[in-house]
Amino acid sequence: DAEHIKKEMITLGSVPEVITIIIFGVDVKKFAPRLKDVHIIKKFNCTDSTIIISLRSLNPIYSIDTLISSIPTVVQKHENVIFFIAGKGSEEQNLRILAENLGISRYIKFIGQLSSEELPNFLNTADIYVSSSLSDAGLSASTAEAMASGLPVIITEFGDNSLWVQEGKGGYLFPKKNAQILAEKIIHLIEHPELRKEFGATNRNIIEEKNNYYREMEKMEKIYENLVKKK
Repeated sequence: DAEHIKKEMITLGSVPEVITIIIFGVDVKKFAPRLKDVHIIKKFNCTDSTIIISLRSLNPIYSIDTLISSIPTVVQKHENVIFFIAGKGSEEQNLRILAENLGISRYIKFIGQLSSEELPNFLNTADIYVSSSLSDAGLSASTAEAMASGLPVIITEFGDNSLWVQEGKGGYLFPKKNAQILAEKIIHLIEHPELRKEFGATNRNIIEEKNNYYREMEKMEKIYENLVKKK
């Protein structure tokens, strides 16, 4: 499901002609731009706050500590922010301790593992999506879902990410584990709501065209049909 994995397979000896890239795809009907969820806003008391959301699991590979370490710099300039950190994982307690030690716990809501029904509502309520992951195959499902929901994204610079998000077109890329640059990107989007809207629209179009579940599964069907015909 990624160009860089295809290249690695060829390096290891695969024949290029027999490799087809199929993106997992996003359900663009389920994940689409909609109004903010008033119940979420009321529950977390964030009516006038800029909401930044992370959906990666709380395990070392997703480097959530990088996101938390960026928050002190962000709140020095903008206190009216809330960070929704979803998911569960082995690092949860350490991340809570880190937030306390940095004195920024009040800006973070650890919202736990979201159900498939809750997920679209939280994405529609957020203003900015962040992924601090150290590794993925292709574009991560959660990043693609955020893009389909019309959010601007800030994601780590590795793998195929730059094929999906061009710097300053749909969002920003930042070096892995670089909390300072991540903070600067977040601040820039907080200060430019018109860019958030523009980036979100760009991302929605990209997912509809290139990461649409329905179109990708049509490709998969054709592969099976062609195999049957050959037989």
